[in-house]
Amino acid sequence: MQPHSHVKHPNEILEAHHDEHVRKANRILYTNEVILEWVTNHVLASVILFDIALIVPLLVLPAPNQIKLVLGIISSNWIQWWALPALQRSQNKTQAQNDAKAEADHETLTYLATLQDEQMQLLKKLEELAEHQK
Repeated sequence: MQPHSHVKHPNEILEAHHDEHVRKANRILYTNEVILEWVTNHVLASVILFDIALIVPLLVLPAPNQIKLVLGIISSNWIQWWALPALQRSQNKTQAQNDAKAEADHETLTYLATLQDEQMQLLKKLEELAEHQK
């Protein structure tokens, strides 16, 4: 589909918002945001692999049950320490995309409504001209 000058794509809105955020924020906050985004996109999978690598040996490890229990607690906490913030960040990113889409939809509908009003005014003028010519 060809882009239209009056209709913004949601990605354009997100990029403009991100660029504005980068201009307003200092370098430390921007760097923190980049690091958090990388963690969200990459570490969650490695945490799951870490748990798989820890739980499988727990099943066959010839160790006392207390050690297995401690390792199991560490493993479950590891998921909570890393996965929950990563999931929240992912949810925030999805919400920003939904907000950008809603903004683009609103701009498009506003443009269409304005265009429709102009067309109706033009049509009314044409009808008046046609009546005067009769």
